[in-house]
Amino acid sequence: MNKDKVVYELAFHLNPDLEEAQVKQSAQNIENYITSNGGVVSFKKEPEKIRLSYLIKHRKLAYFGYYHFSLELVEELIKIDEQARLDKDILRYMIIKTPAGLDKAKPRFRPQKPKVATEKPAEKQTPEESKELEKQLEGILENL
Repeated sequence: MNKDKVVYELAFHLNPDLEEAQVKQSAQNIENYITSNGGVVSFKKEPEKIRLSYLIKHRKLAYFGYYHFSLELVEELIKIDEQARLDKDILRYMIIKTPAGLDKAKPRFRPQKPKVATEKPAEKQTPEESKELEKQLEGILENL
């Protein structure tokens, strides 16, 4: 029996067919699984609908969220796992032990913003500038 608190992360995908109220209730149920077994939630990311990289139970979309929590007894983690496994609204979940110091959680998953090209179109040169540039190039080539 380990008496030191260990920080875990429980990440989950919920059924995309749920109504908004049902999504909030399912997330609250997951938090209750944690707290009723002695866990202390230090951070939570509310579920957001996302497009999945691959199909999970024949679904292309899911609500994704996660919790950071600490536990004193590892045995309680088994109970949380069993409760999450029986929840029909959870498509997939994962519980991992986080590195020390993540209990002061900051979001680990941030959607990437598309990069926009910031190049300016090339400015047109005057005939005098073009002739000057050609002379400089000829001078460089002669020195080679």
